Amino acid sequence: MSLAVLRRGDVCELRLSAPPGNVIDRPLCEDLLSAIREQGNDRHLKAFVLSAEGKHFSYGASVPDHVKGKMEDFLPAFHGIFHALAECSVPAVAAVRGLCLGGAFELASFASFVVAERNASFAVPEITLGVFPPVACLTLPWKIGGARAEEMILSGRRMGADEAKECGLVSVLCGDGELESAVERLLDEQIRPKSAAVLRLVTREARGPLLDDIELRLPELERVYLAELMGLRDANEGIAAFLEKRKPKWEDR
Repeated sequence: MSLAVLRRGDVCELRLSAPPGNVIDRPLCEDLLSAIREQGNDRHLKAFVLSAEGKHFSYGASVPDHVKGKMEDFLPAFHGIFHALAECSVPAVAAVRGLCLGGAFELASFASFVVAERNASFAVPEITLGVFPPVACLTLPWKIGGARAEEMILSGRRMGADEAKECGLVSVLCGDGELESAVERLLDEQIRPKSAAVLRLVTREARGPLLDDIELRLPELERVYLAELMGLRDANEGIAAFLEKRKPKWEDR
């Protein structure tokens, strides 16, 4: 299994368990969706912790799943994770060390709190493959402002942990090797003393515009990705070039 579901009292840890890359593929999407729905139905649950084994949070979504014939199934499955988190309104804490890229960055950016070690770095590099990150188009403007979000999405550059803390993406910055203790401290101080019912209601209301975007805009972004983007020659070329370990040959069409 590439996902470990660890329930500890009123907190459920969802741990990506396929190091070194903890790549998010279709089976992992299905496991995450099932765990979120099952655990989220427990009215005593106060938080999800999104974590990962190894030196890196995740290299991101599986690139082989982005080719035509697979993407049509993968993208709705991946987006189902965000719909499920939005529906249950259980606050999530992302625990990040090392690389947090692409779809994994989208997952972390949707969390209410991000705790990161100083070695962490974040990026949505999809544009270098000729594609784009639909969820990040919604979460990043919400988290860090429209101008910085647009710059990250268009450039694909990596953001270090210090910059991520400065711009509000990271809630708590800790030293390397201190991630688990920093997460527990946040849970003890900010989550566990509160009512689970109140946490859910306030999470839902505080994130109202973002949750509306997940419900209404994400399906449209998914349609654009599948119907328009994947109809472009260059989008398919970018994915093929990555899988073939060569530079893409853009034809601007």
